[in-house]
Amino acid sequence: MNKIIALFILVIISGCSNSDDYLKQANTEVKKNYPNIEIQKITKIDDKLFEIVIANEIYYLTSDFKHLIAGNVINISTQENLTESSLKKKRLVILKKLDSDNMIIFKPKKVNHVLTVFTDTSCPYCQKLHGEVKDLLKNNIEIRYVLFSRNGNQMDAYKEMVSAWCSDDRKNALEKLYDGQPITEKLDCTNPIIKNFEIASKLSITGTPMTFTETGEIIPGYQSSDKIVQFIENYK
Repeated sequence: MNKIIALFILVIISGCSNSDDYLKQANTEVKKNYPNIEIQKITKIDDKLFEIVIANEIYYLTSDFKHLIAGNVINISTQENLTESSLKKKRLVILKKLDSDNMIIFKPKKVNHVLTVFTDTSCPYCQKLHGEVKDLLKNNIEIRYVLFSRNGNQMDAYKEMVSAWCSDDRKNALEKLYDGQPITEKLDCTNPIIKNFEIASKLSITGTPMTFTETGEIIPGYQSSDKIVQFIENYK
């Protein structure tokens, strides 16, 4: 750890004022000793703190170069969670790049809000959350499912989700899987499941269901439709 901190000190001291220059120099210095570590971004928050992004995770370095901080940083004056604000911006960039053609969408007649849900049909809490979809649709909330095999592409769930995607009626196939019913195996179509796994990694998703609002807020795990509606209202 001391070696890593010393390396960060060298990076910041020798860096230019431009964040892109920080990044280039950081990558050069890090790769000398840690070829598998790459600093993605360095931002100066204020005169006392730098924000550093490594492998989609946020860390902080004090301007005296003595302390490397992992965890949430909160502005006491404004009560803003600076870490969450940065993560939310990063999530929004990723979420906005998602192609709706690579989702299975349950859409109400009138859409007031949109939720993007990373789901695994073998996950009991994903199945339970799907039971709330009818109520969410009644509340004019669109559900966009991103099929995500949380245990990789060697499990039965992966094949089941690919089969659902390749079926003629994706929604119906998905409903059957959530209900524990078998569907015809069909694995010969182009599908987004592997790509979704990569996207989930960028979003630091390790479990399902994981739900994102339009503003980048996270609704983790299973929540009842009432709680989801209330959550959305609180963050409008």
